[in-house]
Amino acid sequence: MTTETKQETAVEDIKRSSNYLRGEIGRELDNDVAKVSNESEQILKFHGIYAQDNRDVRRERAVKGEELDYIFMIRIAIPGGRLTTDQWLALDGAATDVADGTIRLTTRQAVQFHGVLKDGLRPLARTLDAHLMTSFGACGDVVRNVVSCPELQGNEADERLREISRHLTRSFRAATEAHWEIFVNGDKAVSREEVTERPFYGETYLPRKFKIAVAHPNENCVDVLAQDVGLIPGVHPVVGEGFNLVVGGGLGRAYANPDTFARLADPMTFVTYDEVEEVIAAVLVTYRELGDRTDRKRARMKYVVADMGYEQFRKEIEVRLGRELREPAALPTHFDADDHLGWRTRHDGTHQVGVRVSAGRVRDDDTQLRSALRLIAQRHPVTFYLTPQQDIVISAIPDAARESVEEILRTHGVRPDAELGNVERTALACPALPTCGQALAEAERRLPELVGNIEGALASRQLGRRALQLRMTGCPNGCARPAVAEVGIVGRTKSTYDVYVGGGPRGDRLATLYREKVPFDEIAVVLGPLFDRWEAEGDEEESFGDFMTRVGVQ
Repeated sequence: MTTETKQETAVEDIKRSSNYLRGEIGRELDNDVAKVSNESEQILKFHGIYAQDNRDVRRERAVKGEELDYIFMIRIAIPGGRLTTDQWLALDGAATDVADGTIRLTTRQAVQFHGVLKDGLRPLARTLDAHLMTSFGACGDVVRNVVSCPELQGNEADERLREISRHLTRSFRAATEAHWEIFVNGDKAVSREEVTERPFYGETYLPRKFKIAVAHPNENCVDVLAQDVGLIPGVHPVVGEGFNLVVGGGLGRAYANPDTFARLADPMTFVTYDEVEEVIAAVLVTYRELGDRTDRKRARMKYVVADMGYEQFRKEIEVRLGRELREPAALPTHFDADDHLGWRTRHDGTHQVGVRVSAGRVRDDDTQLRSALRLIAQRHPVTFYLTPQQDIVISAIPDAARESVEEILRTHGVRPDAELGNVERTALACPALPTCGQALAEAERRLPELVGNIEGALASRQLGRRALQLRMTGCPNGCARPAVAEVGIVGRTKSTYDVYVGGGPRGDRLATLYREKVPFDEIAVVLGPLFDRWEAEGDEEESFGDFMTRVGVQ
């Protein structure tokens, strides 16, 4: 009997023949065609660039026989979400010069620009490089932007924790010089050596994307169990300080493939600071060798772990590492997520303020948030931190500047955290329509309306003062992490959504499917009976997710 050998996907051939992510991108950027070839679309992702079109006008242009409105999305990797004022001002300027006038903050502490035309890609890359930023590695089949809790990075933090996200980003960024050759014409803002590609990447890189997050030891704003690799700082009784390392998490699914699913990571080992890079490299090699390259819907590392079983996966890592892994230490027991909003005084006497950014979109509209942040960056030597909740923390504010920062925010209409609704405060959404090619339904543009509907439903039941975690996405890829939310709303068709309930702010359990294909206007109504039970049967301090887990979803 013969065993059928599956064929690798076309993307694998494109990567293999790209000459380490060069392909024909340089030539295609030089022509006057608005779009790029399919092959270049795939390789551009490694450079942090997605080819898109404006779907709001797609039908209209097609009827007229016109070419689609081709645009690009550029994602900038910001390790740990930390930015200087000069970097923020560079991003603000680029939003006007080459993008749609907005700055989009992501749940992975990155920055996205939307509506960029092809001839703006190189100028943007050069601006980023001049300010020691890059879009390279923000997308593609590589280690993505390393996420880290903002509270790990203050002046009072351990130096190793403060720099861990940047250290891991440097260690696992692809070594090819393709990005600087193509986009920056070889001009280098800092010294870079010509090197061969890293052994855990090779010529075809990873089967799919790979995500790393570093949690705070006492709170989980990064959703550390939803990562391919998560690091939780702690102290081992024998080897001392280091990290509990968890593996195999991921939240994306595909409607067309019932063999896809969300999965939380397993605790695998405890590593010291000196061991962390070596162990993650062994995980990457294992994934590179065993990951599925025949079906991109099942190519994430979580499926390798699920298919072979955690114990066997752990043994595979030990083989490649060349030694046994020690057992993990006990995980934290109190792990609720901090939203990092509002004013706080830091240990060194300076201040910080966390500012809510609705769906992560920094713009000037009803509030002049973009102008406020620009003015603060121009006047005060602060540090900005992007958070995994798509918000921004203005940190290192001198005592003498606090009043000025408060005044700027107030006069620009930026609402303080005390005025935010309890659902609005932490609600997340992905960009979805009109730019994302994967979106089946709206998300970001309808999030405010959905928040209002659900807050109204809670207020009518005397639940208005209770917090509720809401996350909304336009498709099941899960960029806003609805699979671990108390209420997760996932686009199913152009006008309907699947409703999940029962996750929670600790990020330690998956939400359960409650109703399928619910029209947008009926979402709050469908949740109504659950809110009735929460009001009547829930304990006073019991969160909605905890309550639904206790009584069961029916």
